[in-house]
Amino acid sequence: MSNQDMKISRPSSVVVVAGLVLLEALAVLAYTVNYAINIPNEGSLNLGAHLFMLALCLFLAVWQGTVAFSFYKGKAFTRAPIIVWQLFQLILSVSFLKSDIAMVIVSAIISIIVAGAIVVFLFAPKTTQFLGDRPQR
Repeated sequence: MSNQDMKISRPSSVVVVAGLVLLEALAVLAYTVNYAINIPNEGSLNLGAHLFMLALCLFLAVWQGTVAFSFYKGKAFTRAPIIVWQLFQLILSVSFLKSDIAMVIVSAIISIIVAGAIVVFLFAPKTTQFLGDRPQR
């Protein structure tokens, strides 16, 4: 039974998760724009590889934004892609903690905190009830 059938109000945990995932999508989009600006610079990749990476980043930003809006609407299937993205984010962020650049370390810590908050709010009882995983009481 979906949340549309049960007419439950949207809990704040759903808004927080959707907002944080949307914020992550905007960060990937910002990275994509920055990557596009820097394509003409010298690098070890050829133009085809740069264009593929640009298309991949753009696809991921759009996909993540779509997942955020679908989660906000109460689509339960969006939980799996959100979890997978948070796991990728955690793995990459932990590897960036070994950097010598302070801004990279701070960004990694923020990413770990955001991923942890999303996972906690994603499995909050009111969230799972809103997604239709728990019966109403």
